Amino acid sequence: MQNPLVDRTIELFLKARKDPVLFAQWFLNFPPFGYQKPYLRDQSPQIVACCGRQTGKTTLTAIKALHFALYNNSTHTLITSSCLRQAMILFNKIVDFVEICVPAQELLTHHSQTKIIFTNGSDITALPCGVDGSKIRGYTSDLVVVDEANYVRANIINSVIRPTMSTRPNAKIIMISTPYTKDHPFYEAFNNRKLGFSRYYFPTSINPLVTPKFLKQERRLIGEHDYNREYKAKFIDNQFAYFPSNIVLDCTADYELNNDPTPAQKYAGEFFVGIDFGKHQDHSAIAILQKISTTNTQLVYLNELPLGTEYVEVVALVRRLNDAYHFRGGNLDQTGPGESISELIEQFTPRIKGLTLTSQSKEKCLGDLLLAMEQHLVQLPCSNKTLLNQIISQQCKPSKSGKLIFSHPSGAHDDQLWALALALQSAQQADLQKPIFLTGRDFRLDPNS
Repeated sequence: MQNPLVDRTIELFLKARKDPVLFAQWFLNFPPFGYQKPYLRDQSPQIVACCGRQTGKTTLTAIKALHFALYNNSTHTLITSSCLRQAMILFNKIVDFVEICVPAQELLTHHSQTKIIFTNGSDITALPCGVDGSKIRGYTSDLVVVDEANYVRANIINSVIRPTMSTRPNAKIIMISTPYTKDHPFYEAFNNRKLGFSRYYFPTSINPLVTPKFLKQERRLIGEHDYNREYKAKFIDNQFAYFPSNIVLDCTADYELNNDPTPAQKYAGEFFVGIDFGKHQDHSAIAILQKISTTNTQLVYLNELPLGTEYVEVVALVRRLNDAYHFRGGNLDQTGPGESISELIEQFTPRIKGLTLTSQSKEKCLGDLLLAMEQHLVQLPCSNKTLLNQIISQQCKPSKSGKLIFSHPSGAHDDQLWALALALQSAQQADLQKPIFLTGRDFRLDPNS
C-alpha cells in the first residue's frame, strides 16, 4: 500500500539532488539568506571562504558536506582541522542535521563519535591533522573540508591534505577560516585568482541578524585590530611582526589546557609560572609551563583575567595555583603594580621573582621565546587562537639608539604573550642554575636537583 507522505518525501528528496538550497529548506529547516545561497550551490572543485564571526560558515559547510555524501555514492568526506575539537564542531553540526533530516536518518547505517556511514556507501569522518599530518596521512578523500584552515600548518595542507584527493579525479576541497596570516596557502587561495579557487568573503556585517549596534559595541570592546580580523575578516599586515606565523604554527599541538584546579587537586611535574599584571587598560594574565624534557616545555595553563580584576584577586589565584602545581620557579612583571605585589607573592612562594621590564630585558625575554620556538622547544595548544593571534601581532621596530621597541597594535592586547614569555624565562633560568658535578671528563647534571 502506497503512503502519500513517503512518496512526497522521496519526490522532494530527488528534486533536491541538484540544489542544496532546496535541500536545506525542505529537509533541514534552514532557509538560507541571499548571500549564503551561491556558496551552498557552488559545485566548484576548489572553494575558499574567508569569514568573520557569526556568518554561518560552519552551518553552510555542514549542509554542503551532508548533501554531497547523501547524493554521491561511495564517497569519502573528510572534516579536518588543526585540532580535533575544531573538526568536531563542524562534524557535530552535520550530525545535528542528520537527526532532523528524515532521508538521512533512513540512509544512516553507522554512527560513531567521529564517523557516520550511509547505505549508499558514503561516509563522513572527522579527524585532526596532528602535529605533522600523520593522523590523516594515507586517507583517501572525495571531499575535504579544512575548518579554520589558516591555523593549519602550511606544509600539512600542501603535503598531506591535498594528496588525499590525488587518486579521486572529481575530488573537491573546501577551506574556510577566519584570517590569521598572509604567509599561508589559505591566503594564497583567497587572493591569487590563478590558483582557480571559487572565493567567498563573508564579513560579519553581511549577516542581517547582526545589528550595527552590536558591531559597534564589539569594536569598542576588543579594539580595532582584533575587530578587523574577527568581524571584518581582514588579513592584518604583519610587516613589523616579531614572530613569524609559520614558526608559531609549527609549535602548536592538539591538546587542551588545564582548567582552574579544585582545592584538592595536585599536579606532578616541574612547573614554571609567568604573571603579567594589568588592570584597567590591560588584562592580568597567568601562564604555566611544564618541563616535559630538556627539549619539550609545554604550556598547560593560561588564564587572561577580565579587565578591572583587582591585584589581590590575582594574588589569591596565584596562591591557589601554587598549591596545585607547586611551582619550581616563576617570574612576574612588577613594572605596573610595583614591588609590593611581588613581596606579597614571595610570602607564600619565594620561587616567584619580581622583574621590572626594561627595553633590554624585554628584548631578551621575547628573543629567548622566539629562539625556543624556532628550535621547537615550546609546545602550545592549537585551539587557543587568542594566544596565537597575540604572538604574531607583536610588533618590533628599532629605535634611533638601535634598541628594539616592542608593542602591540592599537586596541589589541599582548598579556597572554608576556605571561608565556615570563614563564619560559623562569624555566630557562632554572636549567642554568642546576648544579653540575664533574667526574673525570664526564659532565652531568645532578638528577636530584
